Amino acid sequence: MAKDSSDNIYENIGNIRITYKKKSNRETDKDWADGDVLSFRAYKNADTDALHMGAELKLKDRETIIELIEALCRLYKTTV
Repeated sequence: MAKDSSDNIYENIGNIRITYKKKSNRETDKDWADGDVLSFRAYKNADTDALHMGAELKLKDRETIIELIEALCRLYKTTV
C-alpha cells in the first residue's frame, strides 16, 4: 500500500485520495480529532500531485467505517 511523506497509508480512487492518518503520525496542534482519521482530498489537476484541502472523518470506533460505506451505498442507490 502506498505511503505519503508522513508515513500514512493511502489509496487513490479516481482523483480522490483517501488517507488513513494515525494519531501517532499527527502533530499535536493538528490533532483536532484526538485520534485516527480518514482524510478525503482531491487532486488539483491531472498534471500534478498537489491536493486540495479536504475533509477528515474521525474514526470513533469500528462502526464509523461501516456508517461511511452505508451512506455511500444509500447515496448511490437513490441515483440508480
